[in-house]
Amino acid sequence: MLTTMIGLAALLAAGVAATGYGLNARHEHAARRIETLWRPAVVEVGAVRAAAGDLRAASLAGAGGEELREDARRALEEHLEALGKLAGGTDAAVDAEIAGLDRDASRWLANASSDAAADRMRTYGLPAYAVGADSAEGTYAAVDARTTELAALLEERGAREAQNAMWHMNGVMLYILSLAVALLVAAVAAAVVLQRRYLAPAGALARRLRRAASGDPSVAGPPPEDGRGWIGRLTEEAEGVRERLVVSQRETLRNREALVQVGPAVQGLHEILTSREEPGPGIAVAGDVRAAEGLIAGDYIGAVSLSDSSTAVFLGDVCGHGVPAGLLAVRLKSVLTVGLRLEADLDSLVRAVHQALAGEECFTTLAVAVLDPERSTLTWVNAGHEEPFLRRGDGTVERLQTTGPLVHPFLEAPPGTWQTRTVRFGPGDLLLLSTDGLTEGRRHDGEEFGEQRVSRVLAGLDEPTPSAAVTALYAAAERFPVDWGRDDISLLAAAPAPPHRRTSEPRTTRPARTDENEAGQD
Repeated sequence: MLTTMIGLAALLAAGVAATGYGLNARHEHAARRIETLWRPAVVEVGAVRAAAGDLRAASLAGAGGEELREDARRALEEHLEALGKLAGGTDAAVDAEIAGLDRDASRWLANASSDAAADRMRTYGLPAYAVGADSAEGTYAAVDARTTELAALLEERGAREAQNAMWHMNGVMLYILSLAVALLVAAVAAAVVLQRRYLAPAGALARRLRRAASGDPSVAGPPPEDGRGWIGRLTEEAEGVRERLVVSQRETLRNREALVQVGPAVQGLHEILTSREEPGPGIAVAGDVRAAEGLIAGDYIGAVSLSDSSTAVFLGDVCGHGVPAGLLAVRLKSVLTVGLRLEADLDSLVRAVHQALAGEECFTTLAVAVLDPERSTLTWVNAGHEEPFLRRGDGTVERLQTTGPLVHPFLEAPPGTWQTRTVRFGPGDLLLLSTDGLTEGRRHDGEEFGEQRVSRVLAGLDEPTPSAAVTALYAAAERFPVDWGRDDISLLAAAPAPPHRRTSEPRTTRPARTDENEAGQD
């Protein structure tokens, strides 16, 4: 019954609302026509009449008013044209009056070419009210009479439109009143049904429970017919609440234990993102990941020793930062590490990362380099990543260009999408992989750290080792100072290792002396 009442009330309200919407739309249409058609048209007719009066006055002035006469003539033609565009096509009577006014004005202007005093007096002399019904065609009186008739017609059309708008407004008010009555009726009906179906039985049950609590023996035995269903449903609901409380307590205990595990878990994820294997012989590697938020970053670095005694290093950057980006970065790093151990070519390696992003809404940039000290070569692939820096032994700094697009799940990735490049890489050279968090890092005034500043720090290294390069760049970023909360900043450096020197260098070392150290902050 309650559902039926609600349905009927909804249908009633919908019908009243539809009617009110139609009435309001018609009211707005009528009001809009008054404001945009009839009132402007009346104003434009007045302007035509004023321009005709100006032309009459200037023409009666004789040769001395030639310039005023030409201006008034031009204004009359312009207002006639504007009136036709504004009110033309409104209805047959208005169109006929506008056409008549245009015809009378054209004939009057054609007759106005004569300069004879008698002609001027006949053409321009008297207005319509002075001439009466005998105003001749081609005279000012004819134009004046036509403008008076057209203005009256437009006023009458505007008054009729205003009356329609008022009627529609009354209809809208009636609609509002009807809707209020419908809602009131629906509310009363719902209240009656709720009282009879729900509140009265619930009140009876509450009274029975109070009497039972007071020890009244009259409540012994099964509840009345009207109350049994309520007691059963309340009992079932109470049991459901108890079960939910048990589950909630269990979840609370699990969440409390999870909070205890958060610290080690975060530290573990950080270790995974920054861990590196021992590089192959003849190569030294150093690097670190500085997260914008806490310890979890969207950047991932790594180094893998390959079977041919070469070493692969990589640095990737997942869009965004924080825990979601960090978890995706861990998965992509695992794909890269496994692919390198299986000795996949670099293009296949990046395509494997592309497949791992299937179903994700994130993308990653990635740079992978294979360093072969025996052949003195550096082979790399750059998937839309910040161009790596290559510091030569003489202190000059080069950039390793991108070789393919960034890795995005929405982009196609057929074989050969990411090309491979190779350059010479020998003693004294130094490779630096970085994320754009360093080069695009800004300080409080908006200035970027910039690629040139990175190049100057690398060129000024006294000892071009990976650990010295990483330490010097982080120290320069601190002095700049970069806003560390904007983006993750990660660095990975590699270089040929001198004989009998440890190849996997620690993450932090003493800052190397550079030209920028000596000069202080830029």
